[in-house]
Amino acid sequence: MDVIVTGTGGKVKIASAQVVLSHIELKSDAACTTDENDDAKDANEADDATDPADASEPSADTNDEHDCEVHLDPVLVDLPMDGTTKVILDALVPAGSYSGLRAKLEPVESDDNGSSAFLAAHPDFADVSVKVVGVFTDAGGADHAFTFTSKVEAELSVNFASPVTVDANSKNLTVDVNVGTWFLDAAGAIIDPTNAANQETIEKAIRASLSAFEDDDHDGHDDHNETPEGGH
Repeated sequence: MDVIVTGTGGKVKIASAQVVLSHIELKSDAACTTDENDDAKDANEADDATDPADASEPSADTNDEHDCEVHLDPVLVDLPMDGTTKVILDALVPAGSYSGLRAKLEPVESDDNGSSAFLAAHPDFADVSVKVVGVFTDAGGADHAFTFTSKVEAELSVNFASPVTVDANSKNLTVDVNVGTWFLDAAGAIIDPTNAANQETIEKAIRASLSAFEDDDHDGHDDHNETPEGGH
């Protein structure tokens, strides 16, 4: 099944869309335990925090120092092509109860945990965070097959209104990603993915689709739609 996006100037038929998620952290309701690997990771993160080169990087642990976290290796996620926008992540995480999820959309770097295994399994995703395969039909009706790739970076953060339980049969850990919005501008015109000049525009649309998950004030609503007084 394909996702078909129609608008002024043509249409885009999306056959597949994949994204790379790394630096995945799940806030767990389980009792905290500490092992040598966690200690080593915390030590490395402490060193990184004092590195001036990383001073501008946002910290996923800000104000969450008392939360227990489960850290996962990078994963390749196939976005749904069935007309829904729900991406089910249950199969990618350990069983448990979680109150929040944080991850980065970005290419896997050589020093990331699990990078060697990921790049060995997915060599086409070296220096790539997003890959979309499809067909662009222009205003004249001509078809143009395309493979859109990008190294776009974005952050995903969601705090669940109530803890989410994950097990072998659950489909509870989901995020919304509407890939169709990546190729449609605010005026309803199709963005041609075969035109290199549109790369940045499409990347901005990808970032915007992920920013909808930010809920740092834990109120269950998209922070981007809130007024300074806390309205929606």
